[in-house]
Amino acid sequence: MLNTAKRLAIFVNALVILSALFLLKPSFAQAATAASAPAAKPAATATAAAPAATPATTATPQETKIPVGSNLLAAPQSLGLDVTAAMKDRVLGDPNAPVTIIEYASLTCPHCAHFDTEILPQVKKQLLDTGKAKLIYRDFPLDNFALKAAMMARCVSPLKYFDMIDVLFTNQERWIKAKDPMAALAQLGSLAGMDASQFKACTENADLQTDIVTNMKQAERVYKVNSTPTFVFNDGAAQFAGAYPVTKFEEVVASLTKAGQQGAAKQGGK
Repeated sequence: MLNTAKRLAIFVNALVILSALFLLKPSFAQAATAASAPAAKPAATATAAAPAATPATTATPQETKIPVGSNLLAAPQSLGLDVTAAMKDRVLGDPNAPVTIIEYASLTCPHCAHFDTEILPQVKKQLLDTGKAKLIYRDFPLDNFALKAAMMARCVSPLKYFDMIDVLFTNQERWIKAKDPMAALAQLGSLAGMDASQFKACTENADLQTDIVTNMKQAERVYKVNSTPTFVFNDGAAQFAGAYPVTKFEEVVASLTKAGQQGAAKQGGK
């Protein structure tokens, strides 16, 4: 039998071993996380250079996940989603700019992705950042997965909304072809800070879905929108569908700005 001194020594050694394992446990978890983290995925290839719009009759595509590096979810937005706040217009540019551009887009539309990745940066530089125009993004989902993605984006903090839209469009070729679209969106949501309950509450929120679809129907009725992307200038003063080069936007904005200045001059002369 072991004497008391030997038993005490064995007990102390056991404590030392357990303490070492406890201290190393976080490192093991970090290593596992790093090993299982998804590799960065390349941006999707831009669609055809010729301006084009995707008709509302397109077949439903499949979707998947996109890595997101930052937390896009506003902390207060969880199960208690404020639908009214979520549906407020998201605006790029000076709210007081003389020309308003409304973009109607679907997150599964390749021509919308082409506009976002190739043309919007130029529009932003030439028109939005200079105060000549502002751009309002509105959802016009062409299929159910585009609708669910739009709903998820609406649950993101307004300050990060366009970051999420950009991520979805930039990596569109990857996430629209997942074998399990909703699981892919849920994974994307988790990378953006959404847990399973938040994602479920967001994408199954009947009021949010109804509001997005209602706005889509209103665009069809008021502006005759039937394809994406469609751009409406100054409440219908000008309009076109397709991902045209930035020069097209500059021409329309210049024309509307001139017309507005002439109208103001006539009013001032009375």
